[in-house]
Amino acid sequence: MGIISTDEWLKKDFNRPVQMMERLKGTFRNTVDGDVIYQHLLKHGMYSPNQRTKATWEFLQENDAWEKTQNLFTAYRKMWGGPDVPIYIFPLMSSVMWKKKNEKKSGVAFEDKLFLFYDMDINDKEMEAVLIHEYHHVCRLHHLDKDQKEFTLLDTMIMEGLAERTVERYLGSKYLAGWTKLYQKDKLQEFWSKHLEEKHSIKRTDPLHDVLLLGQKGYPHMLGYCSGFHLAGKSKKLSVKKSFIIRSEEFL
Repeated sequence: MGIISTDEWLKKDFNRPVQMMERLKGTFRNTVDGDVIYQHLLKHGMYSPNQRTKATWEFLQENDAWEKTQNLFTAYRKMWGGPDVPIYIFPLMSSVMWKKKNEKKSGVAFEDKLFLFYDMDINDKEMEAVLIHEYHHVCRLHHLDKDQKEFTLLDTMIMEGLAERTVERYLGSKYLAGWTKLYQKDKLQEFWSKHLEEKHSIKRTDPLHDVLLLGQKGYPHMLGYCSGFHLAGKSKKLSVKKSFIIRSEEFL
């Protein structure tokens, strides 16, 4: 599988992303229509049609983003012994939110597929960073013997932390996501005691899960992500393959 030719999809349906998403209906366990898929992907960085995102698409074509990502995927899949999954590449949303984050990439992973969103002027190392992060998710989801509905906040935090620690392992701190540098260690320990120690076992289906993970409604920005990265610092002693199977509770 590997890279799906979404560059060809974009040629035909750039201005009709919902219709384009109809092609993915059969890839989701629960049969959902294109609009539901598109709305979900929008939350993770999927583009909306406009001049800026069209220019991004043209940049990605000119810079062989699909071929480069395929080469990266082939290399990491071989190195990690990971599953063969389809990868869908689209332009990154051009909203103020993404510009404020100063991120050139985003993604979302499932056990059996992943989506990557690239901004204009993304360089090869940034492509590699997001591929490492999201494919690490795929590998961990593939190996964990746990239904995703049963995931706790701690599971999600450690998932994000381990993925970003793996980026650090291969590419160094320069290519870490901006959120990894938001808080000092002592501040994160304070946040843990104040906000997370009594709540880390809430299920993914609890509305508070995403509030704490993202740091919304008055909680510190990116609270769960940053705390997960801090907790996963112990993973430096682990092999990457061990990081796919280690239980989240071992980081407490």
